[in-house]
Amino acid sequence: MRHRLLVVLLLLAGALVIAPGTACACSCAPLEPAEQVKGAAAVFTGTVVAARRVGGDPLGTPPPVVYTFRADQIYKGKASAEFEVATNADSAACGYNFVTGSRYLVFAATGQSGLLTADPGVALNTSLCAGNLLVSPGDAALRAGDGLPSGESLAAELVTALGTATPPPALPSPTAVATPAPDASGGGSIPIWIYAGVAVTGAGLTFTGWRFSRRRGRSRRLPD
Repeated sequence: MRHRLLVVLLLLAGALVIAPGTACACSCAPLEPAEQVKGAAAVFTGTVVAARRVGGDPLGTPPPVVYTFRADQIYKGKASAEFEVATNADSAACGYNFVTGSRYLVFAATGQSGLLTADPGVALNTSLCAGNLLVSPGDAALRAGDGLPSGESLAAELVTALGTATPPPALPSPTAVATPAPDASGGGSIPIWIYAGVAVTGAGLTFTGWRFSRRRGRSRRLPD
């Protein structure tokens, strides 16, 4: 009897320990595509090119992650070649785990998010409930029926809600700095005026030497 009572108590204790973790799991209310677009400040397709963690938490909670996207089509918000979007690192805290090198349809909001454990220092944030979607590689605007990596097709309702896409501005190209070509000796090129100066100086010395030698010749031929 005592053994049975002990087992019951252990089961109750285990349920109490597991319950808080279950309560912290992310739960998303289903949203229609039009609602997803309306609730976002920026909607775009882009490829993840970088990811970095922001700050930390003394309680051990994983800090938020800031993902950098190279945009290829913009459906809503300011046109930009790149976007930085923050999200929680843990999916249990409604964080979305983007994969570097993959292309996504991203729904990002502005303002402070009560989900983030630290200030990410960027204007945009997103979550598991925002409607983000892994899409096929490329840079063309999304079309109804496009194949997705999940094996499904892109819904016409979502494409209609997104509306017309615009391409982002081009990234600024690095400024090229012209450098003088080295001469055969490995040094820099010599300005042409130096050659002219050397030539004039040489001619002047030659003329002076010729006149001096001529005068000496005349003085030797004069009678005593």
